[in-house]
Amino acid sequence: MAVQPSTTSKITVFTVGLTRAHIGLMNLLDPRERQRVDRAVAEADRARFLLGAALLRSVAGSMLDVPAEAVTVDRTCSHCGRWHGRPTLPGTPLDVSVSHSGAVVTVAALSGGGRVGVDVERTGDRPVREVVAWTIAEARFKAGGGPDLTLHRLPPPAPRHVLTLATSRAAATVEVVDATPLLSPCTSGDV
Repeated sequence: MAVQPSTTSKITVFTVGLTRAHIGLMNLLDPRERQRVDRAVAEADRARFLLGAALLRSVAGSMLDVPAEAVTVDRTCSHCGRWHGRPTLPGTPLDVSVSHSGAVVTVAALSGGGRVGVDVERTGDRPVREVVAWTIAEARFKAGGGPDLTLHRLPPPAPRHVLTLATSRAAATVEVVDATPLLSPCTSGDV
């Protein structure tokens, strides 16, 4: 069942726990994304990138009513031209943002124009106010910066995590949903 793009100003933030990463998700990725997974040294970093890339494709595929593996994701950096920039979905009405930290991966999706930026951070031993300030700065940067952005501090997706969203759509409503059902068709072993 496809997640329908909203005709109103609605942003959906999809969250999933790192334990949902599994090798079957590699089938959703393009060759460059698979290489990036393979290059990561730490197992947790491999799992976070794999899950973030697969979730991004699953969300976009569901909203566009196309298979996740058919979604074109461009990660070309606007500053240097290398393939490590903010993900975009060329030729679609979707703006997306991806973040992962600790045990959580998130994707925010906005249809029909505007910008969105999401950031999740694990607090660890840091003071919560510092982590909140960091997530605000990151979400604002991902949404394009500027004074006209609206901020949303969202409920923690897991213990000891902070989740913040920024958008250029001031009147947008924000919904946070569990993304597990989007990733459930692939049931191969763990990463």
